Amino acid sequence: MEHDEVHDHSSFAQYVTQLRAELDDPSRQSDWENVDLREFLSAMAAWATDWDTPADENPWRHAAGVLAAASVYE
Repeated sequence: MEHDEVHDHSSFAQYVTQLRAELDDPSRQSDWENVDLREFLSAMAAWATDWDTPADENPWRHAAGVLAAASVYE
């Protein structure tokens, strides 16, 4: 599932579960730039500071997008 496919509580939970599974899979860890919590949260804050596009109208999709960005943002 891609972050832009999230549309409600259930699909958000599914997306977060998928992210966790990717992080636990050694063959998928290279897809992540920020694999520890400190790096992830720092990237999330940096992305939120730098981001200048309007938020997605769907709050579940918006939250999923923030998580997706934090996994790779430098």
